Amino acid sequence: MARYPFLQEVKEWVKNEGVSVNEILHDEIYERARDIAIQRVNDAVKKAVVGERALLNETDCIMEIFSYPLARMIVSSIESDFLRRRYALAEAKKAYNSLKNEDNGFIRKFAQEFGIELVEKKIHFADYLKYAPTWHEKWKLVNRPLQKGMIDMSKIEMARLLQEAVRKKLEQELLVLYSPPEARKVFQGAILEIKNSLQKDEEKDVQTGNATILKFPPCMRQLVSAVQSGINVPHSGRFSLVTFLHSIGMDTDEILALFSQSPDFNEEKTRYQIEHITGKISSTEYIPPKCSSLQTWGLCPQEKDKLCEKVNHPLSYYRLKWRKKK
Repeated sequence: MARYPFLQEVKEWVKNEGVSVNEILHDEIYERARDIAIQRVNDAVKKAVVGERALLNETDCIMEIFSYPLARMIVSSIESDFLRRRYALAEAKKAYNSLKNEDNGFIRKFAQEFGIELVEKKIHFADYLKYAPTWHEKWKLVNRPLQKGMIDMSKIEMARLLQEAVRKKLEQELLVLYSPPEARKVFQGAILEIKNSLQKDEEKDVQTGNATILKFPPCMRQLVSAVQSGINVPHSGRFSLVTFLHSIGMDTDEILALFSQSPDFNEEKTRYQIEHITGKISSTEYIPPKCSSLQTWGLCPQEKDKLCEKVNHPLSYYRLKWRKKK
């Protein structure tokens, strides 16, 4: 269970142990857990996946379990949406790496944590659509045999689907997580270092010529951030981003470089999709959707700026930003 510290069963164990927040933040016995917590977050920032540690005895397992809530405190203290998404994905990838080696019985039990009922190696199509990365051709529902509402899946595929379930769960939890002020003091040095590392990623410009992410509208910045964080973006989001980037002058290779940070990246398929959307290998060169379409698709972020109120198209926002700088 130490490999899956986000499960309810593990949370109940921690609660029953009766260890206070003050103890795990200050007691010498939990110093190793604090070090691992910092490592977990650093792994997420620098490697996009939390690393595996040898769990050879009970102490190893206990330190691994307690490091998880501490790592979440660090993430919450930094107050970065980018880091929340990246950390949730990094923990989910770690879970995937472990789940691949579990037996089918464990995977069925694990799936129940997320309200997914598996019948042998079958999953209901509603659960499948909720978590499957359907922007990949092989995951599209039309390419999966459907019998009485159930879809056959291999163990590797089930682990991949559960990775997405874990990511969503952890990301939602981090949005409302409270980090005590004492945690900020204890991890002050680590938080500063992580912020410095994080800033390089958050402020990384996706540019060609005069194109810079700092002038992108909030909807496109959000999509770029999701891609850079390794989060699966729905087809509507990928289409919107590709058409926008193409319209401001980015070529296929530059757009491809951005999407190479996505999980399950397939260069050949992604290049084909980009070239199809941009008209390079098709008869149609698509244009970016209007703000109204982005709102319908759920791609318009809640946090907008004043300039958003004056435009009805992402390209209008981008052009106005450039004019204001001249």
